[in-house]
Amino acid sequence: MAFTVEQIVRMTDGQLLQGDPSSPISMVHFDSRKIEPQGLFIALTRGARDGHIFLHDALDKGAGAALISKPESQTQKIKDLSLILVRDTEKAFQHLAQAYRQQLEIPVIAVTGSNGKTTTKDMLAHLLAKKLNVFKTYKNLNNHLGLPLSLLQIKQKHEAAVLEMGMSHPGEIDFLAGMAKPSISIITNIGDAHIEYFGSQAKIAEAKGELLPHTDPDQFVLLNQDDPFVMNLTRKYSGRIISYSIRRQADVYATEIKYTEQGTIFKLHIGNESVSCLLPMFGRHNVSNLLPGAFIAHHFGCTLEEIKEQLLSLKISDMRFQIIPGPGGSILINDAYNASPTSMKAAIDTFSQIYPQRKKVVVLGDMFELGEEAERLHAEIGYHLQKLNMTVLTIGRQAAVIADVAGGMHAENKREVIEHLEPYLNDAYAILFKASRGMALEEVIRHLQQTEAERE
Repeated sequence: MAFTVEQIVRMTDGQLLQGDPSSPISMVHFDSRKIEPQGLFIALTRGARDGHIFLHDALDKGAGAALISKPESQTQKIKDLSLILVRDTEKAFQHLAQAYRQQLEIPVIAVTGSNGKTTTKDMLAHLLAKKLNVFKTYKNLNNHLGLPLSLLQIKQKHEAAVLEMGMSHPGEIDFLAGMAKPSISIITNIGDAHIEYFGSQAKIAEAKGELLPHTDPDQFVLLNQDDPFVMNLTRKYSGRIISYSIRRQADVYATEIKYTEQGTIFKLHIGNESVSCLLPMFGRHNVSNLLPGAFIAHHFGCTLEEIKEQLLSLKISDMRFQIIPGPGGSILINDAYNASPTSMKAAIDTFSQIYPQRKKVVVLGDMFELGEEAERLHAEIGYHLQKLNMTVLTIGRQAAVIADVAGGMHAENKREVIEHLEPYLNDAYAILFKASRGMALEEVIRHLQQTEAERE
């Protein structure tokens, strides 16, 4: 982005209290630690945290201007910093992002869904990078602050943008999509994440479907044909609908899905073309996550052979079925970024089918935001594990139900988890870690890695 202070004043309906209106602004952030020279600092006020106290820090980092909502004398004592007064800095920040989006002439691709958003985004961006200079949402900055920040980080050099959109309440996707105005949209699936706030999957689907009316009707959307809740949303979009599937024929689909030591092999079909591919990840669900990106890359000029080749260099975000060498020759699988009942079952099923020569241990923690359904949904994981030959270890008040039903062990804290794992830290075992983000199970993995390094 490249603005002048005067343009920012106009786009945010602000008032310039001090500074040169012709000064250039080349980046935006609400974290003073990440401000760069000629940056605009957004002084957000959220609860007890007041961004105005970091104005000096932003100036020290080279900020050229700041968006403020408190015109008190202490802010005006800051020299060499253009100060733009607005009524609400968060809303002004979002208006600025929306105005900038309207200036962009590149394709903007939005990704939402209950599970697999970040993986789908990463895969799509990687495949599309074969032909275009692609901007993608950093990590999962996908909410009311992360999305506008992402939009404002798109630069003139970028030829396409891939944006992730998350939600926990109705109306959030509507708000984000209204800001981003995507050219193309993807809905991966409708699971039970955040069901505490919605009450049913049907209501979650309606909220995810808020993306579709904001998508360019002259382009297309990709919908997961294997999810009936997703396919019920076709009525919300007037343009072209592209279906994808790992179960049956669709506009883009996969067949012959199998696991090897290197990852997942499958045959990719787009229209009348097909090619055999290796995905350097595990899981049928990850093949499903790949399909929208394959179609879009093909749409923008990639041949199926180029897609096959590009897949081999795919690297996915940490803590998403990340394979890590463990102590004593064990294999640790860090899938601890987040968890819902749907994603936990998918991870367990995938884990059960790989490394057939090894015994399996699952370390599972609480799944959050399940409301009154929490006990039943945790119990379902336990019943699911009864059918599989795995050692079960849980941590967390809600996850104790899994251990009870599955006949596993339960740890009161992470120290106990580490103690329980000691007999399994050898080359006969693979260990899967899965829980909601707040459980921070990666701390156990980090401890195990440090212990191994100390032994060496």
